[in-house]
Amino acid sequence: MKYYNNLSSYLKKRYGQRVQRLPINAGFSCPNKTGEKGFGGCIFCEKTGSAFSSTSADVSISKQLELMMKRYEGKASKYMAYFQSNTNTYAKVEKLKELYDHSLISEDILILDISTRPDCVEEEKLDLIASYKEKVDVFLEFGVESTNTRTLSYMNRGHYLSDVIDATLRAKKRNIEIIYHYIIDFPTDDKNDVVEMAKFANVMKVQGVKLHSLYITENTVLGEKYKNNEIKILTLEEYVERIILFLEYLNPEIVIHRLAADPPKNGTLHGNWGKRKIEIINMIDKEMKERGTYQGIKYKE
Repeated sequence: MKYYNNLSSYLKKRYGQRVQRLPINAGFSCPNKTGEKGFGGCIFCEKTGSAFSSTSADVSISKQLELMMKRYEGKASKYMAYFQSNTNTYAKVEKLKELYDHSLISEDILILDISTRPDCVEEEKLDLIASYKEKVDVFLEFGVESTNTRTLSYMNRGHYLSDVIDATLRAKKRNIEIIYHYIIDFPTDDKNDVVEMAKFANVMKVQGVKLHSLYITENTVLGEKYKNNEIKILTLEEYVERIILFLEYLNPEIVIHRLAADPPKNGTLHGNWGKRKIEIINMIDKEMKERGTYQGIKYKE
């Protein structure tokens, strides 16, 4: 039994079968790295921009997908093309169309999932993204990370909550499905911030959320702060506590796309407390069962 509205079950119910997510590295950069918004990116961002689970950007998008579809042959027959690394709307519309078009290599791809920043979705980009709804279902992921303005500033996000609200409302006008990405164990956030993150997702009526723990890697500002003992890292038990608290306040209709993920294989100073993501998920399930709690138990419309 699952105590929350998990993605795999949701997709099976929606499409009648398993849908496998295929991460794409399209070689995007980020306005927070190029100088448009800032330099160096977020203080926790390692050089791949979360592409450590993807194929190299030197491999064409169609080839990346072909390789991954072959890997899952016999396990899944339907797929989600997931533009994962860096800011996947950070290019001219013509270039974006070319890249997105190259991801729809098969009728077995049912979903186009685009991960980006909330301050990088101009009107013409949202129009383009919405146009793909004629062919596939479309998910648009916004890296919110925290609803605490001081945390956003400390982490050098280069955007604020107003950007998230603006981007969400404009995307919703086009009936694009929205997913928020949160990191819920920033050392500058507390349990009240975690509850606020859940309530914010409820108020904005998003379709999904993604959560994972804070990764600290070499050659990052946060990595140096960690080595200099300038930040306090939460324990695994505290992380599990925050996950459960978040779920308890979250609208039960919102789909949980992720509660944990695997950190980078190389250069990680701190990530998942040495556990695999499935171990953390199992800990969350066990604790929720023992408490008799579930997603939305404290949710109020």
